[in-house]
Amino acid sequence: MNLSHLHMMITVARLGSLQKTAEQLGRTQSAVSMALKKLEENAGFALFNRDGYRLELTEQGHHFLRQAEEVVRQQQRLQSLANQLKHGAEPLLTLCYDHTCDSKLWMPSIQHIQQQYPATELHVDGESQMRALKRIDNGTADLALCPWLPLFRQYGDFETLPVAPFELTVVMSAALMKEFGRMPQSRQDLLELPMLVPQNLEIGINLDSVLRLPSQQRIRVNEVNTQFELLMAGFGWGIIPKHIASNALKEGKLVEVSIPGFVQQVRLEIHLVRSANRTLGPAANAIWERFA
Repeated sequence: MNLSHLHMMITVARLGSLQKTAEQLGRTQSAVSMALKKLEENAGFALFNRDGYRLELTEQGHHFLRQAEEVVRQQQRLQSLANQLKHGAEPLLTLCYDHTCDSKLWMPSIQHIQQQYPATELHVDGESQMRALKRIDNGTADLALCPWLPLFRQYGDFETLPVAPFELTVVMSAALMKEFGRMPQSRQDLLELPMLVPQNLEIGINLDSVLRLPSQQRIRVNEVNTQFELLMAGFGWGIIPKHIASNALKEGKLVEVSIPGFVQQVRLEIHLVRSANRTLGPAANAIWERFA
């Protein structure tokens, strides 16, 4: 029982004729007939009913055909994998992104890799607190998406491409504002309310020094989706990526806090990041070129 015999059997099942199968595969009719005979001898039962004009699968033949088709598909996948690995396609590609970024930015690239590099296994990892950059620097990720500041270059030798705007905004829930009795108008008003703040960013950003607010009640969280849920529940005010809060803002469940002289909105860019010290494989390079 070999792959060429299985391929012949699948073609006969589709065309219903030894002659048509031989013509399509460029083999003799006797070669096709012999392949079927070998398969049936190995299987121990008839695969086709030969009583009619057209060859029809037996009941056992139908079951056998399904498995034969899967074996051929697996062989084709294996051959594709061998060809891609032979020409340098990476067996594993790791993409990561900061949780503050919109993961949908990866979607067109993932679709492209699935179509063009099916032999490459994809890992897509969300990271908190800018650890994505550290993974690029230490080689545990190939590409990363994260909000970008020029000072980040001191933490590694990076090459970057701007891919999307990134905006932070100060928000609180409409329910908390109603409970407070008014929209906060000053920094002092904010001191009377709990603050939901990300834990200090390991890459070197300290929100306490940015906000310059005296000690107050704080709830620290280590990822932005938890911060969003706590904001929605009215546990305090906080600074959050605007794309995460946009629907809640439109629905009036969250409101933007505007205080003159205080951080209201921060506009940055999301960059695609790679290491300048390592060469990307074909799949990773295809993603880079698509963004470029």
